[in-house]
Amino acid sequence: MHIVLLALVFVLSWAAPSIAGCSKANICQMVKKMGHFDILNACPQAGPLLAECKKVSKKPLVNLPEPQFVANDNGTVTDKANNLMWVQKGILVKNSLKTASEFATTFSHEGVIGWRLPTLPELKTLLNHQRETNFSGQKSWVHPVFNDGRGHYYWTTTTCEEISFIEDRYQKKLCQQGDQGAWLVHFNIGAIFWHFVTAKNYFVWPVRDLK
Repeated sequence: MHIVLLALVFVLSWAAPSIAGCSKANICQMVKKMGHFDILNACPQAGPLLAECKKVSKKPLVNLPEPQFVANDNGTVTDKANNLMWVQKGILVKNSLKTASEFATTFSHEGVIGWRLPTLPELKTLLNHQRETNFSGQKSWVHPVFNDGRGHYYWTTTTCEEISFIEDRYQKKLCQQGDQGAWLVHFNIGAIFWHFVTAKNYFVWPVRDLK
């Protein structure tokens, strides 16, 4: 009898930390770092909480007005419709979202400073309506006034917490990763994707506001 009781105490003491760590707050933190099956292995009763933690934003993506791009003689492009200035060629240095943002804010082009990462609506204005030859002499889905070769992936500051649903030329897309996911534009195929903000695979296209 004593052996059975000791065994029961051992099992309960071993399981207690796991159960204690399965509060809603902890589950919602796990969602940002772990897959569903891993969470359920650690917290078998977490199913209903997973659904609550995966709530998504219903805020729609609001597009900017149709851009009016004008190429400048210093390697920049002005969008007169949206009062923005872009560098003509994206910066092909791979970064996470955090380091991409830091890179953009410290970036200088021809002595011009005050750059930043674009939002998804802003970077989306660079998507062309069809695949054609851009300033590089190669074809991609970037507007022809820009130089992006065959097209690359670029970060935006728009997280999945801000916008959870988007629709590009291919399909509707959903991101449920909250502030741990952010949207990217891929000019090689003219599409929009999301990825984890810690991914160090994507490039920087600096933009600045015109006053």
